[in-house]
Amino acid sequence: MEREKPITSPTIYKLKDDLNNGNESALDEFWLKIGKQGAPLIEPIENDKNHKLVTFIVRADKDLQNVVVICALADQYDVISNNICERIENTNIYYKSFVVLNGTRAIYTISKNNSLLYGGFYENLMTNWQTCSPDPLNSKRFVQRYRREGMRFEIEYSVLEMPDTKTRIWTLPNKNIIPGNVEEMDFYSKILNMNRKMWVYTPQNFNKKGEPYHLLIIFDGKAFLEFTQTPIILDNLQARKSIPPVVAIFIHNYSGFQRGKDLNCYPPFAEFIAKELVPWARKNYHISSNPKHLVTTGSSSGGLAASFIGLKYPETFGNILSQSGYYAWYPGNIWFQRSKHFYGKDFVHWWTEEDEKEDEWLTKQFLRSEALPLKFYINVGNLETRAIDWVRNFRNMLQKKEFLHYYEEYPGGHEYIAWREHLPEGLIYLIGS
Repeated sequence: MEREKPITSPTIYKLKDDLNNGNESALDEFWLKIGKQGAPLIEPIENDKNHKLVTFIVRADKDLQNVVVICALADQYDVISNNICERIENTNIYYKSFVVLNGTRAIYTISKNNSLLYGGFYENLMTNWQTCSPDPLNSKRFVQRYRREGMRFEIEYSVLEMPDTKTRIWTLPNKNIIPGNVEEMDFYSKILNMNRKMWVYTPQNFNKKGEPYHLLIIFDGKAFLEFTQTPIILDNLQARKSIPPVVAIFIHNYSGFQRGKDLNCYPPFAEFIAKELVPWARKNYHISSNPKHLVTTGSSSGGLAASFIGLKYPETFGNILSQSGYYAWYPGNIWFQRSKHFYGKDFVHWWTEEDEKEDEWLTKQFLRSEALPLKFYINVGNLETRAIDWVRNFRNMLQKKEFLHYYEEYPGGHEYIAWREHLPEGLIYLIGS
């Protein structure tokens, strides 16, 4: 089958044509135009109202061997083949074009002289982060910090916002709203036999004499504080009375094997949340005893954990907010098996040999369960080539089992910038007025 030819940017096509026809000023005129209007280029596609052609432009430096646009706009299994830029011969211009759905909000970074050792999105990023920089032609930024396998680093991304991108209603600070309070503390868990760092958000005018508060338990707490900026979202939602007054506990899940141990359907971690943390919160923060007023929240593996805890403790948590949940997980997963050896005796081996053979394990556990009084908000990005099918399968299970739920596929990737914008929708659906 013949491959579909890529669409060429009209701007790039005209520049090449001008250069081929001997227009010596065309290159300078191009850079002057780009300097004024910025980049990437967003151009219409003939006979397609739903998509635009996005073209990233990179100015070549001396000794520049290659440029890779690291982003979620192409197949995340093969960043090198799909995201490497083309150079216009005898010029200082590298470019790469993608067909992108209107409404998409995504992040990208420019990697110059990429090692080209790994094709996978995250593997390439972990290896080449020192080569990455934001797009100087785009002033919109989104900073993310990483801590993996002993490495700590920060990447300043550029932000792509397509036509029809949702207006940021809930995620911008409002100077007219008095913010809630966030307190960092350590919590000792007898079940886990360790201290867990966490942050507790209480709303403005918090008191213990009125109606009991709703409770949010949020996994990957540090990331949800820094990247998703959840306290700002909660301040805005409560100020407009879109959700009732809430207390939120942000659990710190360390990177690497520790995070996998916590969030990949680990019964002791679920027990810690339901049997220790929630009773403590009720005692100290005037939390409602109604499970319909409690929400577990997370993204990726955190979304998996939120769903697992709902399955294990429906009498405690009535609401699950899962963003891009890692529903592909199963106990036979190679990475999970490696984490078992990493922890040795500290790892509770709770699964069977049959479990190790059952992919999409949690989805199948729900299929076998009795009817449960749970309400779900599930979403996933249309660019998530490594997750979307499994999330759809989980949604199909919710339909089959007749769970109350809302499902959305948003235009974006497996990224905090997308989860940030859709978190308010989930909270309004689950506990809103």
